Amino acid sequence: MAWKAFEIKSTEDRDNCLMWVSDLYKDVYGFRPRCYNFNEFSNKELEQFVNVLTSELEQQEKAEKASERKAVADVMSVGAPDEDTARRWLDDADAHYVWNDDAFAVEDMVDRYGWVAKAKNWE
Repeated sequence: MAWKAFEIKSTEDRDNCLMWVSDLYKDVYGFRPRCYNFNEFSNKELEQFVNVLTSELEQQEKAEKASERKAVADVMSVGAPDEDTARRWLDDADAHYVWNDDAFAVEDMVDRYGWVAKAKNWE
């Protein structure tokens, strides 16, 4: 585990955790937690919950970086001379999905190519 395990050492630590644990859950799963009453969790339960979420988020980030590296390598294998060009080509190919603001199309792009436009500001 590359991150340091979360520990609650004081009431202030617990209060702070209760303010951001919902955000962490949303980062991992894409929606706010339901059916959890974090105020009823013991400190140990809350620590474990946060540490599992943090571990899952770390795994998702690793998978995303690996997917991005593969997408860049794939584009370079078909003619992009360098990483910057490969990233630009990937972004150009993805532009119409961003313009259409179609969630299903974006999911399809990620599933097929492991890429969502990042290098350009399309707004």
